[in-house]
Amino acid sequence: MSSPKDKLIEDAQKYTQRGQLDKAVKAYVQVLSLEPSAINLRQKLAELLVKVGQPDAARTEYETIGKHYASNGFYLKAIAVHKQVQKLFPSDITTTLTLAGLNEKHGLVGNALAEYKLAYDYYERESNSAESLKVLEKMQNVDPQNANIKLKLAEAYFRAGKTEESYALFKQLALLLHERGDSGPFANLNTRIQQLFPGKTEFIVEVLANQLEEGNAAKALGGLQTLLKSNPRDKKIWELIVRAYRRLDQPQRLMLVYQHFLHYFPDEVSAKTGLITCHTDQKDIKGALGLLDRYEQEVASSGAFDELVAIYRKLAELDPINPRILEGLQRACKAVGMLDEAAHLASKIETLQKLSSNAVVPPAPVDVPTGGDWESGIEGADAGVYMPDENELVAESIADDSSVACGDETLPDDSEIEIEVDIDDFPFEDTATEKEETGAPDGWAEPFDDGAMASPTPRSVRFGSSLDGSDAQSHYDLGVAFKEMGLYDEAINEFRQAAGDPARKIACNLLQAACLRERGELAAAQGILNALMKPELNLEDVCAVKYELALVLEAQGDNEGAAGLMAEIDSVNADFRDVHARLKNAGGSLEFSDEELQDFELK
Repeated sequence: MSSPKDKLIEDAQKYTQRGQLDKAVKAYVQVLSLEPSAINLRQKLAELLVKVGQPDAARTEYETIGKHYASNGFYLKAIAVHKQVQKLFPSDITTTLTLAGLNEKHGLVGNALAEYKLAYDYYERESNSAESLKVLEKMQNVDPQNANIKLKLAEAYFRAGKTEESYALFKQLALLLHERGDSGPFANLNTRIQQLFPGKTEFIVEVLANQLEEGNAAKALGGLQTLLKSNPRDKKIWELIVRAYRRLDQPQRLMLVYQHFLHYFPDEVSAKTGLITCHTDQKDIKGALGLLDRYEQEVASSGAFDELVAIYRKLAELDPINPRILEGLQRACKAVGMLDEAAHLASKIETLQKLSSNAVVPPAPVDVPTGGDWESGIEGADAGVYMPDENELVAESIADDSSVACGDETLPDDSEIEIEVDIDDFPFEDTATEKEETGAPDGWAEPFDDGAMASPTPRSVRFGSSLDGSDAQSHYDLGVAFKEMGLYDEAINEFRQAAGDPARKIACNLLQAACLRERGELAAAQGILNALMKPELNLEDVCAVKYELALVLEAQGDNEGAAGLMAEIDSVNADFRDVHARLKNAGGSLEFSDEELQDFELK
């Protein structure tokens, strides 16, 4: 004997078949009161409520289903359900934001941005700047490499009075543009920064400093060299170039930089110790000692004793019995309070002097101070350091081999394109006046426009990379979910995106044809299938294309043509799907009833 629930389900199905939809609705409501967790029955109820003209009630049921799927991690199914709600209430912003969040959670970046963009446009039309700002922040989190979003968010922060956040984001945007080599937008952005932040006179220098700190020394160096050509007396730029060459481990070029640095800033002690260190690193004892004779007094007077200790220690490792080196190290150790080591060095020097006095051929005299007095004047021969004339183009000599410095760095290949946005000319709004809103925000190129994605322009910023396997799988699965719910337009769009993966191209085109067939667009479906039928297809794909084409022919009333295709499939692969069973169908029709197909599963 059937249970009350089973009896109600049978009644609902009968009412539905007879077209008595109101009674079917009541029956399903009763079933769900007995078993609220029956999601499949709740979905049937929602579909019936739409048909009987109760969209609000249908929405309640769909949202319950969507929450169930989302809470259990079935984001694709939740997206498909909420798409049904969006079709019923296309202007409802809550549903749009829900869809955006679900797409974001499942990693569908393009879909998430498209939904967030709809929400942003809505709040802009409503002049709700607080909410539009929140949406922009979410978009920035979804796609942090999207330059347009960074620009809009930075401008929005500035209008909202969040100047620190605005400036920080402008710096991130400048860094992104510089890394991508977009000099035009980079220059325009610098101009914009000077308009908004007139007190920030060294914006580009700060951006390049950040880039250097983040480990991208080669690209930062290129920008710094460009700045140096126009302002060779900017000390901060020189210091950043020094850091860049250190990180790139190019001691010869670093030595040249220090020489030029000292030409413009002859009193800079750090440049002097840096130049000496370059010689010690190159094991050039003579050159290092010559520079010490020249600069040691100034270095000591500045209090940079630790640097002197480090320099002399390195030299002592290279020549451990050189009295000149040992005496210099002894002076430095005394100056920093390392008295024990100084005493040990004094004993070592004395021993070397005794050995030297007993030698048959005395060593050549070394012109050094005899004691620890820094004021005794450490005057030595010029180390032969080349110093350029005032009119010499310093930056060019440094940049001669900049390609070497950047040799390990490569820009993204042109084929690595997912979303392209033209931002070569920044259409900045005048912050002093109210902006008139008409449709999409001014100056924000549509990153979701199919034409923009398919036809890259020469002056553009490229983002993202080609569709990877996980993205293709997500779009494919979402397309299947949409198809199962009868959302054929949405399904076709997802299958088109998933077809970007060559391994899925045939399957995705077949599913697009199936959607068109189920929607009644038989000619379009047949066109896709005919285009797929190529000699290079493998046997499995040939059978799949012919099978779907047979279903199209049958829907067009050409049962003979459909049977012929099924026979062709059966002759080469009798186990393909349900082909053999269809051909044996006594009624001669290739179409099975819903009851016959209820437990059938495609291979």
